[in-house]
Amino acid sequence: MFFEYRWYECAPGRLAEEIDRMEEVAIAGWKGGEESVFDRYGIPRPIGAWSSVAGRRKPVFGYILQWDSFAQRDTAFPAFWAGPEWAEVRDRTNAGFTLVDHFDNWVIGPNAAWDRSGGCEGEPIGGLHEMRIHHCMAGDGHHVTAYLAEIEHRQMEVMGGRVIGVFDVKIGPDIPAIVSFIGWPDYETQQAAARRLELEPRVRERRRQWREELGDSPIRHIEQTLLKPLDYGKPLPNFGLAAEGVAA
Repeated sequence: MFFEYRWYECAPGRLAEEIDRMEEVAIAGWKGGEESVFDRYGIPRPIGAWSSVAGRRKPVFGYILQWDSFAQRDTAFPAFWAGPEWAEVRDRTNAGFTLVDHFDNWVIGPNAAWDRSGGCEGEPIGGLHEMRIHHCMAGDGHHVTAYLAEIEHRQMEVMGGRVIGVFDVKIGPDIPAIVSFIGWPDYETQQAAARRLELEPRVRERRRQWREELGDSPIRHIEQTLLKPLDYGKPLPNFGLAAEGVAA
């Protein structure tokens, strides 16, 4: 089992159209039928889908798929791309101008900082979501993982956040990196937590230890994007993944 995160930088003014197109092929019944185009080709429905609110890359639409194997993915997507349904939807919704300027797709897997002991049952998580990408120095990912588990994620939960998922980027641009998805009730809570994190004594102490022991920080930089979960893409707690790694 592995996960794939696909995110699209949309052409100016066309984010809403990309969101609608994704809903049509991944969720909605195809031309009155009960199955979606994704269903027809064996592509799993997204376990999370978002549009960007703020961040370096904007406007962005992204979603996560959970695959059973690479063989499943390498069979399903080529068939989908070659199929008549996708060609019809793409040509109709592009309307002469592509909806997407650029996209990345990452193969991601659960990071050791992801504590799933709270379970995977409950209502889908709405509110405001934050995607935090910790770009790591080569060979130092374990230091960042320990920091996230021991300090950053705990502090965020104290300040009202909820860790939805934490992933290692296995294949993708600009690796190594660790991606965390944090749920917040609102923008004000997220901003207050961000300010508090910068002042947190344990964060400053860990940075001091890194300079003393490693000579530099194991984090090259942190990329933050604020996301709005879509109605058809609100993730379950822990993305529906139980502590033992089995989807609910």
